[in-house]
Amino acid sequence: MTFKKLRITGPAASVYELGQPMWVYDGSVLLGTLDPVPLLNMGTEIHVEAFTPTRVVRDERRHVGRLIFLEICAFIAEHFHQIQAISFVFTRQVDVLGGGAEQATSRAETVDRIGAVNVQIAPKADALPGHFVVSGVWVYSERNLETLKIVLEEQRALYRATPIEAGARDKPGLRAALARLIGRRSDP
Repeated sequence: MTFKKLRITGPAASVYELGQPMWVYDGSVLLGTLDPVPLLNMGTEIHVEAFTPTRVVRDERRHVGRLIFLEICAFIAEHFHQIQAISFVFTRQVDVLGGGAEQATSRAETVDRIGAVNVQIAPKADALPGHFVVSGVWVYSERNLETLKIVLEEQRALYRATPIEAGARDKPGLRAALARLIGRRSDP
């Protein structure tokens, strides 16, 4: 099966309703949850911040968070026309992006490409030096939606050849270790 897009649901794979936590899947593999997803400005804006990745995402050698954020923006724009803006704050350190300055620059460049406004980079107060927070707002417009689709398709293309969970499957885990141990015991 060729990767097309991530699937976003409410808790436990239920249909997503505004204000609920978001669960993000690649097929049947849970990539992480976004909780809470508050509604702001009289129900015309959501806020994206508290993403909790699963081990699959933490172990991935590619930056899946970018794809997840873009998928969330596209999902909201396509399904909830009353939402006119998506505010965001990115605080999670992602080792595959390099050091703090590189992470912040990469994140800011991505959100700038999709038309985000008020993009700010600031030191994270409660972190080690070199850790930055990137924040801003993606405002719905036909132009921003078109650029979002272009950048999202570029990100999806990066994942078509190798599924996200492939890296996790390739790592030796408990089952593989047990299989090797059992295999050794049965050898004559």
